[in-house]
Amino acid sequence: MRLADIDLRLLDVFIAVVECQGIANAQTLLNRDASTISRQLRQLEERLGLRLCERGRSGFTLTSDGGQVYRHTLELSRALRHFEDGAESLKGHLSGQVRLAMIDNLVFDPNCPLRHVLARYGARDENGVHLHLEVMAPAQIERALLDHRVDLGIGIFPTHLEELHYESLYRENDWLVCSPYHPLASAETLQDVKCILATSAKVARQFLNAQDTSILGDDPRHVTAWVSNVEAAALLVLAGTHVGFLPTHYVRYWIERGQMVAVRPDHFRRSSPIEAAFRTTRDTHRPAVAAFREDLFGTLLLHGKPAAKFR
Repeated sequence: MRLADIDLRLLDVFIAVVECQGIANAQTLLNRDASTISRQLRQLEERLGLRLCERGRSGFTLTSDGGQVYRHTLELSRALRHFEDGAESLKGHLSGQVRLAMIDNLVFDPNCPLRHVLARYGARDENGVHLHLEVMAPAQIERALLDHRVDLGIGIFPTHLEELHYESLYRENDWLVCSPYHPLASAETLQDVKCILATSAKVARQFLNAQDTSILGDDPRHVTAWVSNVEAAALLVLAGTHVGFLPTHYVRYWIERGQMVAVRPDHFRRSSPIEAAFRTTRDTHRPAVAAFREDLFGTLLLHGKPAAKFR
């Protein structure tokens, strides 16, 4: 079959549905309602003459044909991006696309250099680059890097993949926080805090692999909520049902308004390295991507943080 623009758009919808594990989950990513997404999937199936997935009350599953089409679609997407990037690099100035993925709520962190990096990059002469910025969980960032859907990822990566390169940027500090109505908020001594903590329900961020709650030294069964972002964790803390570690730059807003309490920050605190992750294959040396990485590490150097060796 000959591919048209409409086919490519429908394939993008299919990829989103597969990676979100269903139509309902893909609505936010695609900014479309479920009926529109479902109709577009049917259009693609009719165009291909294949049943790609089973969707309904029993859940979402790929068919055997759907799995193969998904793999072929990823290969096609990589080939198209490689062609676009190669053609843009021939123009002799910064052009094409730079795709950046990051974890949520970095904008609140005064240590995060991204606003300065973007300002520095935007001020470059003859810069015709189109920037694409997305917020993802760390595992999604790494998968997008491996699939060549993004050029650079910034986040917390507890385990490093061999296929990617990681450079340290700075550290994000966490406090243990609770609602002012939680028993921990009125605990007077460290011993009282430890006793209450032992039976308190806790929320943990999935990508930290329990590194945040393990330092509390209690039964892991008391971790009763797992989340992929700090906003979800904050909701549970504000509700008063859970306690957990959250970035200090993020929780200050609620602490200053009396809606959260930092539990003995002199004792219960931790930190995570914020890192840049990227591929070291030839495509990452495209002028637009290389210049962005140069501005990232150059900005860190200006602000007195360790600067990576440019690759």
